[in-house]
Amino acid sequence: MKKRSSYQIEERILLIVKEKPATYAGLERKLSTGYRTIKANCEVLERFGQVKIQEKIHPANGRSSHLVSITPQGFDTIKKAPKH
Repeated sequence: MKKRSSYQIEERILLIVKEKPATYAGLERKLSTGYRTIKANCEVLERFGQVKIQEKIHPANGRSSHLVSITPQGFDTIKKAPKH
């Protein structure tokens, strides 16, 4: 399998969270890639104002999860992106 570029992964993240917010774990499963890749690409998208990352603490077990949601600027980016 050919390695995907960060641009391709970031584009897929935007397309997924456009429908509804997703956790890092959910993005891992949908993109078939690892936690570090998802985390790094989401942080880049957040730095450029494309997504918002919220840390949530699970009330029962105290573990944190990260919820990724798209911003209005992210929607604009998707609209302007060339179609494949």
